[in-house]
Amino acid sequence: MTETEPEESPFNVVVHDQGITVWVNSGSDAEVCDENGDPAPCGHQRPADAGS
Repeated sequence: MTETEPEESPFNVVVHDQGITVWVNSGSDAEVCDENGDPAPCGHQRPADAGS
């Protein structure tokens, strides 16, 4: 969720077959939360072999 106009969005969300990726744009502060409102750490639920 953001309180800015779409053209000023501080992040981009990409939905793909392996899940959802949130890209925070440079210079912006953001926190990604799960459905319970709890903060999700960077790489949350990333597959163990990601980036290999």
